[in-house]
Amino acid sequence: MVPFKTLAGDEINLSLDRNSIFFRCVEDSNDAIMISDRKGQLVYVNPSWQRVYGYSESEALGQTPRLLHSGTQDPQFYREMWARIGNPSLGHWKGELINRAKDGSLIPVLLSITPYKSEEGEILGYMGVAVDVSWRREMEAKIVHQDRLATIGTLVSGLAHEVGTPLGVIRGRAEFLQMQSENGVIRRSVEVILSQSDRISRIIQSLLKLSRGSEERARLEAVSVSEISLEIISLLSGPLKSSHVEARVEGDSSLRVFADLARLEQVLMNLVVNAVHAMDSGDRRNLEDPRTVILRVQPCVSCEPGLWAEIQVEDNGCGIPRENLKKIFQPFYTTKEVGQGTGLGLPISQKLMQEMGGSMDVKSEPGRGTTFSLRLKLVPPRAV
Repeated sequence: MVPFKTLAGDEINLSLDRNSIFFRCVEDSNDAIMISDRKGQLVYVNPSWQRVYGYSESEALGQTPRLLHSGTQDPQFYREMWARIGNPSLGHWKGELINRAKDGSLIPVLLSITPYKSEEGEILGYMGVAVDVSWRREMEAKIVHQDRLATIGTLVSGLAHEVGTPLGVIRGRAEFLQMQSENGVIRRSVEVILSQSDRISRIIQSLLKLSRGSEERARLEAVSVSEISLEIISLLSGPLKSSHVEARVEGDSSLRVFADLARLEQVLMNLVVNAVHAMDSGDRRNLEDPRTVILRVQPCVSCEPGLWAEIQVEDNGCGIPRENLKKIFQPFYTTKEVGQGTGLGLPISQKLMQEMGGSMDVKSEPGRGTTFSLRLKLVPPRAV
């Protein structure tokens, strides 16, 4: 045991025997553990604490837990917390709160704070054990999302039946007027009626697809992402050229993934079209930089080695504000002008990725661009 003198003048004996079973239990715990003196000054943080919050041991020691305050909880919250810990009949606190990591990200945790005492019963300091519950929040969000989709499916099924018949009548009568009329103004007005009728039909079909999924199961096969990406760039050459956007494919062209060709094409097409739209915004910070969209194919470094590939669709457009990032996969959420988007493209793309056994997420910096990352099972080289 070696005495550790805090800035408050207290001496705390910390066991430096790295082979001690108690030290190893704390050091190797998967939960974030911090120990402070009785004044709240941190005297120990375990590796999991450093991993979760991003601070090194040298950055943390000597600080107080205020280092992690996110502003989500008000001062009254902490006063009540310490009143409970200081209450002899209770002597501890356990609950959920949101801390802030070094990089600014918010970390929801289940935190337990317990005083540790001398043999005489004097409080020497406090131990906090935090369990990262981000996964639970994500699971709850997924359940809410699935419930929302189920509700949408029920509503749209009835809507498709109720709207489909009168919409068909409207379209039929409009086509009849178009054939009968020789008046240019009337014919152009009828064309607007037809186009908007078709738009309503597409929205209903998109909603049905989003809520129910495709009628056919995904047919997974070995697909070259580089080849598909080049085809999409060729198909969108018109919009790319008119928006002065350069699109290119980078990465390992030999990589193949298990995917449904039609589904993957639809997802990539939608992401590239969205990227082009982001270029047309006036919110780009580096307006002098060439407008670029990059489709990058590479092994997924954050996944289990050798099992997954990552397809990135990166642009240097207007970016997405942080408060909007969590909304972009919600049905009907769109930042495009009325008539330019339905807010269904990204939710459908995410669902298509899930049907192929993959995943999709996004990172963005306002004014600098957005990167969508798609992950799919990698085809082993021997199977190519």
